Amino acid sequence: MVQYVLLLFMSVTLISCKPTEIIVQENNFSASYETWVAGVRGGGSGINFYLELKSELPSTIELKKVIFRGYEVSFEKQDNLHFQAMIKTAANQQNEQLNDLQIYTSPKNALTLAEDEAVLVFLKNGKEYQQKISNVKEKPGLEYPSARPKF
Repeated sequence: MVQYVLLLFMSVTLISCKPTEIIVQENNFSASYETWVAGVRGGGSGINFYLELKSELPSTIELKKVIFRGYEVSFEKQDNLHFQAMIKTAANQQNEQLNDLQIYTSPKNALTLAEDEAVLVFLKNGKEYQQKISNVKEKPGLEYPSARPKF
């Protein structure tokens, strides 16, 4: 009886775990982010997440999304070595009538990470893999001007 319970527990554990294979070596890419705030009320705010590869991914691997600071967002491919994910945060989202019902943010993820950690989600031969990365570098934030300068 104990053997069956132990076997059942191990089976469920193995099935529920997502594959955690090293897809990209840490020395083959750099990850950074910058925060931004629009210069007008309700103009929005967010985080731009950048991934720069030192060599192209194999054709069997596709970079899908990033999980960073509680948000899960798809990557946009700039070219074969540069990827960007644009996270929209809740700050500065109200419209001019101060109606907070129209707040648009990026989807949340329950995964808890440190401030400088992220999870990259890949597809390899049609199967999803996650790779945790650390030391995501912060670039200076962007604060857009609220009005044109008056001459």
